[in-house]
Amino acid sequence: MQSQSATVVAPAGPPQPPPGHPARHARRLVGWLAAAWVGPLLAYAAGLAGLLPLVLLGLTAGLLRGGRTLLDRLVLAGALLAGATCAAGLLFSAWPWGLHPVPVSETALTVLLGIAAATGRRPRLPRPVAADLLPVGAASLAAVAMAWPYLRAGDLAGRLAYAMTGEDNSRHLATVEGIRAVGGYLFTDPQAAARIAPEGMVWYPQGFHLTAALLDTFLRSSTAPAGPADALGHYLGWSVGAWGLLVLAVTWAARRLAGPQLDPPRALALTGAVTAACLGSELARFVVYGYPGESLGLAATVLLVAVTCRPVARTGTQVAVVGGLCVTVGFAYLMFLPVVAALAAAWLVRDRRRLRRRPRLLAVVALVAAVLTTLPAVAGLLRTDQVDNVATGGGVFPRYDAFLALAALVGAGLVVGRRLPVWRRYAGALAAAGVFAAGFLLYFRALGTDPRYYYGKTLHLLLAVLLVGAGALALLLPPPGRTVPGARAGGGAGRRAEGQRAEGQRAGARWAVAVAVVLACVGAAGLPRGTGLFAQPFGDRVTTWAAAWWSGSLARPGPAALTVRALARPPAAPGTVTVVVSDRRREGYLVTLFVSTLQGTAGASGPAVYRLPLAEPARSAAVVAAVPGPIRFLAADAAAARVVEDLLAARPELRTRVSVERLP
Repeated sequence: MQSQSATVVAPAGPPQPPPGHPARHARRLVGWLAAAWVGPLLAYAAGLAGLLPLVLLGLTAGLLRGGRTLLDRLVLAGALLAGATCAAGLLFSAWPWGLHPVPVSETALTVLLGIAAATGRRPRLPRPVAADLLPVGAASLAAVAMAWPYLRAGDLAGRLAYAMTGEDNSRHLATVEGIRAVGGYLFTDPQAAARIAPEGMVWYPQGFHLTAALLDTFLRSSTAPAGPADALGHYLGWSVGAWGLLVLAVTWAARRLAGPQLDPPRALALTGAVTAACLGSELARFVVYGYPGESLGLAATVLLVAVTCRPVARTGTQVAVVGGLCVTVGFAYLMFLPVVAALAAAWLVRDRRRLRRRPRLLAVVALVAAVLTTLPAVAGLLRTDQVDNVATGGGVFPRYDAFLALAALVGAGLVVGRRLPVWRRYAGALAAAGVFAAGFLLYFRALGTDPRYYYGKTLHLLLAVLLVGAGALALLLPPPGRTVPGARAGGGAGRRAEGQRAEGQRAGARWAVAVAVVLACVGAAGLPRGTGLFAQPFGDRVTTWAAAWWSGSLARPGPAALTVRALARPPAAPGTVTVVVSDRRREGYLVTLFVSTLQGTAGASGPAVYRLPLAEPARSAAVVAAVPGPIRFLAADAAAARVVEDLLAARPELRTRVSVERLP
């Protein structure tokens, strides 16, 4: 009784809202909004803005509801963020803050908070599992392997010796630095980009370059220009990172298509085999010659193959991921768009009943993705001669041994799994990639020429799709081992012990076979000695791209040392074009290309670099004719200096704007 009366007469106090009360919900949203706006500011002030992209990736993955494992969720979130970043680059190019980490991350966090409020979701991630480590470890190992020559080089000259193997590195570096300086896509402000980036890169697809520039500002916690060594080092890191992302995409996609056919030993065998093929094949050339945009575009295409052949369980997530991947390919490497269009169209037809459940979402995503995906292609076609460039470049004479072997193996698996929906869909994706490559080959045959540079790109796509289908080989093997009778509880102690021993022996045998398969694939890919299915002629020997890269035979130490000597000279007067001349064919061109890029004048120096003779003495006279303003020639040797001096002696009127200096 006393207890009851005390309860009755106790003062009531202010009423408390129930857990789901709108007032409490509103206060929580205000608190999270304050954190979304104050957190990036504090991280930037502390020099920790490099952590913010990881936070955004984790929150995006937490708000998704698809994928069985943590890696699945992170891959899907990465696909969404890649497309969103490419699209948001248009906003960054227009607003006054450019790529500054604080407004970018504040805006992204606010959008994620709005999605969470609209859907009622809270960030939630699956538990990590051991199976996630295989693709991540394989991609990390592959990236470190291809980065090793840069890591062991040490100084600027050492890194330049490898970076100058592919002159495309200079153009991609200039584009990344141009985007950092402009604060957005180069094509949104061509005049501001004219000095820093080459003219041909202004309308080039810049999805990788904007993503790398944006991540670089986060990593540096600064938008200030970087020095030559720092800029080159960061660019090479993002380039190798894009290649590692490609390896992750291929291994993850192969495992996703294989699905329940993979037990842990088979997962090890498949991941190791695919990684060895990536390192041993021409895909390694992406790092050697500098194709980071193709790395990102091919990774997105491979992921699209995976999610259209084995769709995500949640319809909304599936629609958003497909749209994001299409946008990424359009902005990163639009050459693959015909295959992407075929994949997306086939998915829309096959899953039309499921997609009818979300008509509004599908309509919005389809409209936005269609506009954004084709935007770089349409702009490039209107502003440049991209169609004519298809027939340019050197001849491509691939070895088809590896393609035939992979096609035979994957084809055998497809015959066994032809009744399974995932493999029927994959067969369509493989056919699209094959028809795409065959179409380019027939096009060049119709022109009466050898297949050119871009035919090789179609073979890169075909190879990646074949590697994704390697999981079909699991269909040729017996189902994953079952528990031996008596190994479980229920039998006698002796029978259980005998069953456990037998089960352990079978498990050990499966792991031994998996390791043997990986080692065999490493040998077949030519990783130990450079010989194998993917080997091709390099001068007087036959080897793989990776083996040639690791040996240092592709490096250019002479031009690299000359570039460092030129960079050590005092800067030229504003408006003056610096040109390095050498009596070695192509050396002056290559060094001038990298010197102008590292000095931030690749755009202004373009007339002195492109469409001119590659050797002296014709090159110096052509430079003088092509560049109307002041020119400073830096001579690598006495013979090169004499060429310029003879030109000035023959045309003394040039001395008012042309000078020559000997490099020490």
